[in-house]
Amino acid sequence: MENELNNQSTEVPTTPVVEVTTTPVQVPVQNQVVEVPTTPVVVSPTVPAQEPGTEVKKEKKKITKKTIIRLSAVLVVILAVAAYFIFFYEWKPKLDPKDPKSVTEVYYNYLMDRDYSNALKYVFLPNDSYVDEDDFFSFVSNNSKLSMLYSKKIKEIKRISKVGNQATYEVIMDDDEIFNTNLNMLSDGYWYVVVDNLYITDWKVEVPGNSKLYIDNKEVNKTLSKLNDDTHSVYTIPAIAPSKKEFKIETSFDTYTTSFDVAGSNNGQKIIPELNKEEEINNALKYIKETWNSIYKDYTNSVSKEEVLKKYYDSKFTVEDMDIYYSKGFDSLTRKENKQYINTNIVLDSIIINPDKKSYIEANDVIRIEFGYKMTHTVDFVYSNAKDWEEYMTRYSSIELKKTNDEYKIYRITDDKLFNYLKYNTKEYK
Repeated sequence: MENELNNQSTEVPTTPVVEVTTTPVQVPVQNQVVEVPTTPVVVSPTVPAQEPGTEVKKEKKKITKKTIIRLSAVLVVILAVAAYFIFFYEWKPKLDPKDPKSVTEVYYNYLMDRDYSNALKYVFLPNDSYVDEDDFFSFVSNNSKLSMLYSKKIKEIKRISKVGNQATYEVIMDDDEIFNTNLNMLSDGYWYVVVDNLYITDWKVEVPGNSKLYIDNKEVNKTLSKLNDDTHSVYTIPAIAPSKKEFKIETSFDTYTTSFDVAGSNNGQKIIPELNKEEEINNALKYIKETWNSIYKDYTNSVSKEEVLKKYYDSKFTVEDMDIYYSKGFDSLTRKENKQYINTNIVLDSIIINPDKKSYIEANDVIRIEFGYKMTHTVDFVYSNAKDWEEYMTRYSSIELKKTNDEYKIYRITDDKLFNYLKYNTKEYK
């Protein structure tokens, strides 16, 4: 019994065996009694007993055809993107507006891309300039060197000089063509390319005084104007492209629009708008007629020069002016000092626009009217038995009126014979 027990081999079961006993089990081993503990014994089934020197072999997963196709597609996309960036993509320079070399490189890259809208953003333009994208496009198109940049690449950019707010760079293309480029720095520290012959500097234009001026629908800064002779303002435009521009002049009378080519000299262009509103012209003619007759009545009623000045004349006139345009003027017209006859009952009978002339806006709220008129009067013989008679004279004249709060004032007497009968030759109008 003892030998049989000793010669038996013990095998570990492959399934879990849980033995729970409440009393010890006696197993005879070589004349000894071994007591087995009464606590449960758990044997794990997950790892089978292995002989020494053996390893567990892991099962390999097979790669499916679908996975291979997916990996191949991803690889193709990666290779295509890499090829694009290597062979086709042009790396653009990063702009640093405070670095003149960086600005130069960006400017020429836009020219090579024919992106003239963005290229213009890096061109030096004085404040209140009138240069637009069309102007820049025309300039580049007419410049054979610049217009051919699209077929080139930058090989090198060399700094020639940099002093204060000015710098010069030499841009060398791949065909060894060289572009000498000047730059200016503004007060904010940003650099801009100076483009020669793109615009005219300090260009002057003369328009009616105190009127609003627009160039290509952009209002011109009033600080650029200077009043000249009380009737015109001279604007000095810091920079304007030599191209066709539209000019609009806005006054309380009317808005006048015209266009012409800005070119060559900066000596200035004089624009005198024509007054086109028929109602405004008729109102002015009516005022001239009524005012002249009222002034004559004041004269015959011995109204003072100061009162007449206040009622009918602009503030620029003085009492001394009234000696010419009032007292002496009407004295001459009526022939008051003549001992043989005098003119009485003088009336400005009718007034029309001069068909050979036009009405012009000479200044803001001031118009120059060319007109014809008919004046009737009675000839009174004082020291003779001659019979009195009525006669009339017709002629052309002109005057400037100023409009304030819908009321006119005499701004300038451009023909003093209208108020003085000074032996002029009459010209009859039809």
